[in-house]
Amino acid sequence: MVLDRLGGLNLAELEYLAPYFDVAKFGWGLPLLLTREKVRQRVKAYHDVGVEVSTGGTLLEYAVVHDRVNQMLDESRELGFNLVEISSGIIELSTHQIERLAEQVKRRSLDYFVEVGKKDPQHQLSLKETNSQIAHARTLKPRRVILESRESGRGVGIYDSDGAIKWDWVRSILAESPAEDLLIEAPLETQQVQLLRELGAEANLGNVAMASVAPLASERLGLRGDTFGTIRHSRNVRGPPAAKFLYFLLETYRGLDQTQLAHMSRLPRRTVQSALESLRRQGLVQEAISLHDSRRREYRLA
Repeated sequence: MVLDRLGGLNLAELEYLAPYFDVAKFGWGLPLLLTREKVRQRVKAYHDVGVEVSTGGTLLEYAVVHDRVNQMLDESRELGFNLVEISSGIIELSTHQIERLAEQVKRRSLDYFVEVGKKDPQHQLSLKETNSQIAHARTLKPRRVILESRESGRGVGIYDSDGAIKWDWVRSILAESPAEDLLIEAPLETQQVQLLRELGAEANLGNVAMASVAPLASERLGLRGDTFGTIRHSRNVRGPPAAKFLYFLLETYRGLDQTQLAHMSRLPRRTVQSALESLRRQGLVQEAISLHDSRRREYRLA
């Protein structure tokens, strides 16, 4: 998902970059700065190259505050938007209010994202609150659940104040929610590279600058030094969340024994054993004698 800041839209560049992103989001309340006809023309430019267009969450929050939700959704549909982002990054919305907004969007035959997270670095959700809100958002069947990062990618959500990824958060989130249901905002190219290396080439990333589309596409294909020979292409992992989480750990850390997997995942030993058996039956992992200690059995990706 690319963040459109209403800068110059080079149609020639857009045509060859379009195959490498799916959605353009008009950030914040920027559509209100243009005439309706200008917005319609810009939306059409994306549609002409097969890219969908989304509103930003701030626009809907603004409409909620000013009691203009119905007008905002009607105009979004009339102007050609495909998706609406539902968020509570600035204002507080109850689960009931979010559910009601989702219903209002669906009644207009629009698709939607639900975003989780707060924009103010001084007022962030806890990890427990984040996982709880993601779980609720998934029950609403959005296109994806977005993890908030803002445009800066610093001090918000899964990023610390320097923009480094809080991997304990990422692993906890992925232990409860499959990566394919999530769209992780990653505005910085360093964040994009790290997420691709850890989550695989198909990771859903958002708030990508237009200037970063081609570099990101090359990273996904392993065509740059950062991912050359290291990028992984995700495989379909069936079974409970525990099996998917152990598969992710084995992708990341390679050969691990049951004790290490239980410690890193914080799952009961029996759950680890059951999940490993599920992965073995799917042909996704194999058991082998450790090269460092012949008494140990390690598990690696098949």
